Amino acid sequence: MKKGMKTVKAAVAISLMTGASMCLSAQTAFRIKWNLKDTTRNGEKVTIAYFNGVKNVYSAAVIRDGVFTIEGTVADPARATMTISTTNEVRKAIPWRMSEKSEFYIEGGEVTLEGSPLSTAVIKAPGLSQKDFLAFQKKMKPFGEKERASYDDMLRAIIARDSLAKMNYTAINDRCKQQVDSVEWAYMKANPASHVSLGLLKEKVNAKSLSEEKELLKATYSKLSAPLKKTVVGKQLGELIEAAFKVGPGNKAEDIVLNDTLGNPVHLTSFRGKYVLLDFWASWCIPCRYENTTAVTKAYERFKDKNFTILSVSLEKPGDRKAWVAAIIKDKLTWTQVATLTAEENSKVTKLYGIQEIPMNFLIDPQGKIVAVHLRGEALIKKLEEIL
Repeated sequence: MKKGMKTVKAAVAISLMTGASMCLSAQTAFRIKWNLKDTTRNGEKVTIAYFNGVKNVYSAAVIRDGVFTIEGTVADPARATMTISTTNEVRKAIPWRMSEKSEFYIEGGEVTLEGSPLSTAVIKAPGLSQKDFLAFQKKMKPFGEKERASYDDMLRAIIARDSLAKMNYTAINDRCKQQVDSVEWAYMKANPASHVSLGLLKEKVNAKSLSEEKELLKATYSKLSAPLKKTVVGKQLGELIEAAFKVGPGNKAEDIVLNDTLGNPVHLTSFRGKYVLLDFWASWCIPCRYENTTAVTKAYERFKDKNFTILSVSLEKPGDRKAWVAAIIKDKLTWTQVATLTAEENSKVTKLYGIQEIPMNFLIDPQGKIVAVHLRGEALIKKLEEIL
């Protein structure tokens, strides 16, 4: 399912502060202007999200006199997403459609949007990337429309409690998503020098794909043009894909040493002789907290007396020690807990294990080799039943 269609986010992405992203790249200024040709939305807030070459940026500004303007800088061509809340009329017809959006590429200079609603505004943006993106959107349009329509039908069936219709539209939506996915992979293959391809690959690189489709990701990345690989995003993706091969099943688990809640250092290698789940989470990560109190707790209670234990690594923000300890107590996490409480520790551990999002875990055998990656929910229980 596409990001804009997700009603519940399954994982929290981590902005990896690698050497590439920490460097202050040369920035190019841009200005976005949206002329709504309509003053009825004055005072409403418009948000924009993009990666500026150093970090993900989330900015907002208010519409005044029927015009929205915002400025910023980017290091490389960046895919930007502008959003605004839907109108009351739209929400009456489609209650779950809470926002409308428009996407385009920023390369610097002035980007203009004309007309309302935002989703149909005419966009003019300088640069080759936007030209490529328009061509990609044209190819994608019929598939995207079918996917959105089937998704809406599926939600209507859920609201109507029509289980048969829900099952039917879910199957249709799954097929539509597969078609969208095929179009995206085909575009990347045919356009290895386009920033649009780099952006699409970035969307596809996640914990699940890095554990299950790393060969495909590597093959696609290897065909990208050299200039794309030299961008900040290109370097980050290369590091993530390379790390996926180093921490995949069959590889030795690299040792880490971090302090527990009492300040005592704990080595991963100290658990040799047992199966250990190396589990990455954080006190601020809601999906992690849910996973901990359900699947992870269930696994620990069921298998702790069968040569199995857990080492949880919390990727905390500097100064969040109290929040980390409070989460452990509140969620009743009784196994070994350590945390990265400095930016240096966080960067070292996430880079070593290629952590892009959490929750994330690695199941390690008694000899210190990784046997499985990214075991979520019942998949964790089933794997432990299989080996124990």
